[in-house]
Amino acid sequence: MCCSRTDTNWFVPSVELKFTVRQQPTSRNLPACRLVRSPCVAGTPLTRNSVAALTNSRFIPIARRIARHITPGALLLLFLTGCVYLAALQLAHLFLLDETGYGDSYVLYDVQQFAKTGVIYRDLSQPPYMPTQYSPLVYMLYALPSRVASENPFFGPRLAALAAFFLCVAMVVSIVRVLIPARTAWLWGLLISTSITSLGTWPLQLRGDFPGIFFSLAAIRLLLVRSRYTVFLAGLCAGLATHFKITYVAALIAGSLWLLLRTRWKDLTVFAAAGASISAGLYLLFWLREPRMISQMMAMAPGIPDIPGCIQLLLRAIREPVVLLALPALPLVILRRRPRWGLLFLFALVSFGIAAMTEIQAGGNINYFYEGLFALTPLSVLGAFRLIVWSRQRAAIAAFLTGLILIHFWLVDAQDLYSARAEISPWKIKAQNALFRRTEGALRGQHIFSTTPRMALIDPHPALMEPHLLSYMQRLGKANPEPIEERIRSGEFDLVIAAQNRDSWRGNPRIGPGLENAIVTAYTPNCTVLSNVLFLPRHRPEDAILIQKLHEIGCVPYHQPTTPSW
Repeated sequence: MCCSRTDTNWFVPSVELKFTVRQQPTSRNLPACRLVRSPCVAGTPLTRNSVAALTNSRFIPIARRIARHITPGALLLLFLTGCVYLAALQLAHLFLLDETGYGDSYVLYDVQQFAKTGVIYRDLSQPPYMPTQYSPLVYMLYALPSRVASENPFFGPRLAALAAFFLCVAMVVSIVRVLIPARTAWLWGLLISTSITSLGTWPLQLRGDFPGIFFSLAAIRLLLVRSRYTVFLAGLCAGLATHFKITYVAALIAGSLWLLLRTRWKDLTVFAAAGASISAGLYLLFWLREPRMISQMMAMAPGIPDIPGCIQLLLRAIREPVVLLALPALPLVILRRRPRWGLLFLFALVSFGIAAMTEIQAGGNINYFYEGLFALTPLSVLGAFRLIVWSRQRAAIAAFLTGLILIHFWLVDAQDLYSARAEISPWKIKAQNALFRRTEGALRGQHIFSTTPRMALIDPHPALMEPHLLSYMQRLGKANPEPIEERIRSGEFDLVIAAQNRDSWRGNPRIGPGLENAIVTAYTPNCTVLSNVLFLPRHRPEDAILIQKLHEIGCVPYHQPTTPSW
C-alpha cells in the first residue's frame, strides 16, 4: 500500500532543533570581565588561546551559515544558466527561415505533400525517390499548423514541436510533485528538465520524439494514481507513444513489468491489452490506408552498425547533470523499496537500454536518449536535495561540491552560452533571413538540384530531398542512385547547389561518391552563398541573367581552397 502524502517525507531530512535557555546577565551573576566587555572567563586571565577560541566561536556560525547556501546556490546557477541558454536557442531559431537541424526540410516536404494530396507514403519510383521514414501521426501532427499561411513554412510546425516539448516538461513537473511533496520540488524539476544541455535546438526540430515522450510520461503519471480506472488510460498513452516513434515501447514494457512484480494481474491485463490494441490496431488501420507504410518505415533496417559512435553518444548522455544528480538518490530509492519510485526507475532503465541498442545503427543521434533523461529528472531532484543536506552537515563537503559544480559543469555551460551569443543574436537571425529571401528570389524559376535539403525546397519539384539517406540506403543495398546521377550528367538542371563542407555523420557521407563525381563532371563551381557552392553547367552557354542575379545577392566568387572541397 503506497504511503499517503503526509507520510512520504521519508526522504526529507529531519533537523533537530536545540534550544538553550540563557540566563540574563545581571550585576549579580555577570563576571567582572563581562562588565568591562573583556573577552575572558571569570577568574581566568586573558591569554592568546582564549582570544583564539573566542574568535573561532564567532566565525564558525558564519561559516556554517555560508555552507548552508553555497551548494544550492551553485546548483541553481548551473540550472538557470542552462535554462537561459536553451530558451535563447529556441527563441532565436523559431523564426529562422533555414533549418534548425538537418533533416527538417525533408520532413517538411513530406508534410506539405500530405497536406496537398492526402498521401503520406509516396511512390518511390518518382522524385524525390527517398522513403517517408516516420509514423503517420508525425506527419498528421505537423500538417495541422502547416496550413496556417506564413512566409516561413517552418513556423507553424515548429510551434507544434515546441508545444510538445513544453507538455513533456509539464508532465515531468507533475511526476515530481507526486513523488516529492516538498514545497519547492516542482521548481527544481522545472529547472532541471529545461537545462539539459544536449537538447540544443531539438525542441524545434520536426520529429516525433517529444510527442512520443509526452505520451510515455503520461502513461507513467497515470500509473502513479491510486485508481484502477487510470490503468486503462495509461495503457492507451503507452500505446500512442509508439505511433510517434516506433521504438518508444519503454512505458509499455516498464508498466507491464511493474504491475507483474506487484502481482496486480487484472491491472496488468487491462494495461497490456489497452497498449497493444491501440498500438497494433492503429498501425493496422494506417497500413490498410497506406500500403507502402511498413516498407518505407523499415527502409533503414537492419542498419549499419557503428559501435564507437554509439558509445560516444551514450557517454555524452550519461555525462549530463540530470544523470549524475540521480546517482545519490538511487541507494535511497532502492533500499526503501518504494513501489512508485520503482516504477520510475524501471522506466528510465528500460528507456536507456532500448536507446543504447537502437543507437548502434549509424543513423542514430543524441535524441534517442531524451526519454530516459526526462524519466530521470524526479530522481535528480531527490539527488539534489540529498547533496544539499550533505553540504549543510559539513563545510568541507559544501566547498567540494560547490567547486565541482562550478568548475566542471557551470563553466562549460557558461562558455557555451558565451560562444553562442552570435548565433542567438536576433540581428544575426534577421540578416540570415534577409540573405535567404534574396537568394530564394534570385533562384526562383530555376530547375535546381541541391544536396542541401533547405535549398532543394526552392524548386517546387525537387529531384532529391535527403542525400544522406540516399547514401545510407546505397550502403545497405536498398537504393540505386543511377537515375539521379544520370540526370545530373545529362545537364538537365539549370543549377546545382551543394554544401561547402562535405561532412559525414558516424562514418556515412552526406553525399555519396557517385553523386559527387556526377556533379563535378557536368558542372563547375561558380560562387558561394549561405555556406553552399553554386554550380553552373559546363556544357551550356552562360546564363548572363542568372549570373547577374547571383552577383546582386552577394554570391562570392568561388576560389579553390588549399584543401579541395570540390
